[in-house]
Amino acid sequence: FLASQGMDGVTAKEMAVFPGMELMSALFYVEEFHKSNSYDVVIIDTAPTADTLRLLSFPDIASWYFDHLFHMVRNVLKIARVTIGRMVSTPLPSDKFLEDLENLRERLRYVRDLLTDPEITSVRLVVNPEKMVITETQRAYTYLCMYGYTVESLVINRIIPEGLSDVYFDGKLKEQKEHLDTIESIFAPLKTFKASLMPREVLGGRSLESLALQLFGDDDPTQVYSVESPMRVYEEDGASVFAIKMPFVMDQKLELYTRKDVLTLQLGAFKKSIVLPYALTNKEILGADLDGPWLKVRFEGEEIGRKKGRKRGRGRKAPRKAH
Repeated sequence: FLASQGMDGVTAKEMAVFPGMELMSALFYVEEFHKSNSYDVVIIDTAPTADTLRLLSFPDIASWYFDHLFHMVRNVLKIARVTIGRMVSTPLPSDKFLEDLENLRERLRYVRDLLTDPEITSVRLVVNPEKMVITETQRAYTYLCMYGYTVESLVINRIIPEGLSDVYFDGKLKEQKEHLDTIESIFAPLKTFKASLMPREVLGGRSLESLALQLFGDDDPTQVYSVESPMRVYEEDGASVFAIKMPFVMDQKLELYTRKDVLTLQLGAFKKSIVLPYALTNKEILGADLDGPWLKVRFEGEEIGRKKGRKRGRGRKAPRKAH
C-alpha cells in the first residue's frame, strides 16, 4: 500500500512495522521454544519492572484491540471492495492480510495461555536488601498477580557476608539485617533463596556454579514451589466471589468497574481487563473489598438469586444494588 503511494521500498517497510511488533516478536520466541519441545526448562531473564510489564501485558492489550476492531475492519473492507474499491486505484488490504492478522491473534492467545498457566510457567522475583528495591519488588509482585502470572519464589541477591572485620561495614550490615527481616516478613509465605555479594562479577561457568550452590545447594533448581493461581472463583456466604491476588496495593489508587462480561481493574498506571467466567456474566455486583492479599469482588450467588426470585414472586420490590 505505502509503495503504491510513491514511498520507496525501504521506507515503506519501516513504516509498515506496527507499534509493539518488537514485543510480539519476543513473545513468539517463547511460543517457538515451547512448541519445539527441545528444552527441559526455558529461563527468561527479563528487563527492569516497567519493561517486563510492557512485555507481559502485551498479549492482553493486543487481544483487546483484536477483539474490538478486527471484525469491524473486516466488514468495512468487504463493503469498501464492492463500492469505492472499484473507483480508486489505491489497493485495499487483501484476504491474505486479514488471515495473517487472525493468525497473529491466535498466536498471542496461545502465548498468553502458556504464560499464565501455573503448571507451565512461574515467576521468580529478585530483590536486593535495599529499601527502594524492596518497594519496587512489592509493586512488581502485585502487578504480575494482576495480570494473572504466578510468582512462586523470591531470590534475595547481593547480601553482604556477615563477619567482616572492617568497621566501615558495621552500619551497612545493621541496615541490611533490618531489610532482610522486612523481606522475610512481608513476602511470606513465598519460598526464598539467598545469594551473597560476590567478590567479582559473575561471569563464566565456575562463577555460575558457585552462585547456584549458594542458592540451591543440593536441591533441584527447576523445582516449582507454588502453582497457586492469582485468580479464584468460589462461593462464600451465599455470594459468588471472584478473588484476585493483590498483595501490595500500598498507596496506589485502585479502581474497579464492569461492562457486560468484562471486569476492568486499574492500579496506578496499569490496567487489566478480565473476561469473567460464564457463571458470573450479567450477575449483579454486591461489593468489593481487600481481605489480606486478596481483592474479593462479590457477585450475586445462586442462593441470593433464589431469595430475590421468591421476593419478586410475592410482589415485593426488588432489592437495590449494593455498594
